[in-house]
Amino acid sequence: MFTYDLGDGASLRILEMWHAPELLTFVQENRAYLGEWLGWANEMQTEGDAQHFIKRGITRFYEDGLPWVGIWLNDQMVGGVLFFPIDHHIRATEVGYWLGQQAAGRGLMTRSLRAMLRYPFDLFHLNRVGLQADVRNVRSHTVAERLGFTFEGIRRQVWEHNGQMVDMASYSLLADEWRAQAHS
Repeated sequence: MFTYDLGDGASLRILEMWHAPELLTFVQENRAYLGEWLGWANEMQTEGDAQHFIKRGITRFYEDGLPWVGIWLNDQMVGGVLFFPIDHHIRATEVGYWLGQQAAGRGLMTRSLRAMLRYPFDLFHLNRVGLQADVRNVRSHTVAERLGFTFEGIRRQVWEHNGQMVDMASYSLLADEWRAQAHS
């Protein structure tokens, strides 16, 4: 089992099938909080749904080497980070993340993403990592900006969520920006 220690009782672990019951429990306990921004949090109702979600992450890991991880705090799942498929032609991917309400406001997502961004930039030498967040999701924008992502603009009505089209804020971080952060 892969575990990356973030310190202060926090760690990252690659999501594996045996995490499905814990993922489901986490989603059930945080459904209203997560579901405000993430459609899959509203759709995940059974352990089979959680297994399907994790299986997608495992498949993508085998396809391109970028893991989907859970975030644990004091051995309790509190969030996660995933990557979308790599576009090898332009050497780019996108990242997504979520955190339960009880873990918010501690800088945990910033530390988790900083650790996970090493994969696309340092191991796979990608040039760009994109990030999209609902324009109303201020916490997500704050994390992106704290990590040096550049706000690129608003993509109008580009995402369907809970039956309505929503605008998404688009951000990116380039490899040279990542390297400059690492040396500062």
